[in-house]
Amino acid sequence: MTESKSAVTPPVGQALNDIVKRVSETRFTLRSDDFAEARTAHSALTAELNDYVLPRINRSRTPFLIAVGGSTGAGKSTLVNSLVGRNVSPAGVRRPTTGNPVVIFNPADAKFFESEHYLPDLPRSTDPQSSMPGVVLIADENIEPGTAILDCPDIDSISETNRALSHRVLLSADLWLFVTTANRYADAAPWALLKTAAARSTSVAIVLDRVPPEANREVRHHLSSLLSEAGLANSPIFSVAELELEDGLLPHAAIYPIRSWISQVGTEGTSLERIRNRTLTGAIAALPARVSELADFAETQEQAHITLAGSLEKSFRSAQSGLAEVFSDGRVLHGEVNARWQDFVGTGQLFRGLEPTMARMRDRISAAVTGKHDAATPLHVAILRSAAVSLREQAIDVVDEVNAEWRNTAAGAALIEDQPELRTVGAGLEDAVKTAVSTWSDEVNALVRDIGQGKKSKARILSFGVAGVCAVVEYAAFWDPQRAHDAGQSTRQGAGVALNLAETIFGADEAAGLIASIRQRFLDAAVGIVADCRTPFDNALRLSAVPARQAGALRASGERLEVAL
Repeated sequence: MTESKSAVTPPVGQALNDIVKRVSETRFTLRSDDFAEARTAHSALTAELNDYVLPRINRSRTPFLIAVGGSTGAGKSTLVNSLVGRNVSPAGVRRPTTGNPVVIFNPADAKFFESEHYLPDLPRSTDPQSSMPGVVLIADENIEPGTAILDCPDIDSISETNRALSHRVLLSADLWLFVTTANRYADAAPWALLKTAAARSTSVAIVLDRVPPEANREVRHHLSSLLSEAGLANSPIFSVAELELEDGLLPHAAIYPIRSWISQVGTEGTSLERIRNRTLTGAIAALPARVSELADFAETQEQAHITLAGSLEKSFRSAQSGLAEVFSDGRVLHGEVNARWQDFVGTGQLFRGLEPTMARMRDRISAAVTGKHDAATPLHVAILRSAAVSLREQAIDVVDEVNAEWRNTAAGAALIEDQPELRTVGAGLEDAVKTAVSTWSDEVNALVRDIGQGKKSKARILSFGVAGVCAVVEYAAFWDPQRAHDAGQSTRQGAGVALNLAETIFGADEAAGLIASIRQRFLDAAVGIVADCRTPFDNALRLSAVPARQAGALRASGERLEVAL
């Protein structure tokens, strides 16, 4: 039997191939609010394209697939076994009975059901009792060549995996033989799928199982009314009375109308092709809307990624731009640093309003570095400790801020939940800060010593002592009158004295240049430390990156198919 190609024109085929490509490239990497729904839609569309559409537009011959589906306990497997004439699919009281789809086909069609053609990602088995997930393949001479019957898992199974697989198998078929019972035909689960069938013009026949004779007419009438409302008015209804089974099978007379109808459909080329083309055409016509829905989900992913990246950039840009203020507005000089500074310069004369001469100040500092009273080292240590604490706080604050921002979104909260390294600063922060501050201190020392090689400043530096001079310029480096709007009086006075001392030692211009240089060196180190705290977040975004413009590409492919249709 050769399949008609009339259902798919070349432009439609090209548009379909483009859709397949775009859908395969679509990624849902962020757990946004609609993540589960998006993944389900993507999985279902991918499966339908690969399991149903592509085989029928790219292959010259595919079997006519009849899917037998329905609710738990409706009698699907018993019906399948009865149609085949022997027990090929498990049937019984255990629920769910059918966990794997069972495919019964003529041996002549075996090649189509090889893994590269049908449900390619599922393992194959020939044992209906197998507990391993996969497709059960049963070759049977009693099945007409070119026709196959699929016993689907329960559509309302307690197993979510079974429900998803049932939906997928149904959408891979050309015709649905939907089994329900007299007391369950109005349940919500079957009608949700039957409406899907109507939306994609899938041909459906209804088997009303276990119908009491006295209720047959009334039930059929009501069911016909429901089918009409669902857009399935032309679907045939077959009633099967509640009968004793014969060796596990329904009596021949009970299923003869169904078997005869299936045989007629399978052997009459015109009828078969009409059903096949109707289902295929309907499925293709429904694709633009489904691709558009997937594009909406993809756009949500793009926006979620943009939001996370934007809040990350904003937080770290703000943190890094704020470092200049943090390390020049005098806050590093508060507390212990000011106490050590007052000890260093002598608070008695300084804060009684007397202006000590530079000579007297020099004598005091000189005495400190010659061992009479070493105040330079405690001051130096206090400055480095305070600078390290402030730097550490800035790193922790920006990580906490990004955490708070990301936790306000479903996607960000999921990333933080999955990656503990995003929750706090890295374990290496402490060592990195110590190394950066120590390196900066060494650079200050080297700069002072280098300047001390010149004749102009050498004598003064030797007079004050290198350690004392380093402490003075380090103190001055963390003060900028342009930024220190809220500094206390003692900090302002102390910074003024430090600047005067530096100018006395180096000259006004060289002191200003030196202080600006060592301040910038510290800021550069601080920026590097804070930037390193961003790395885990950047890695998280990189690993969850959403393909660029995937939503637009999906929409364009769907519109192209709509035009081709």
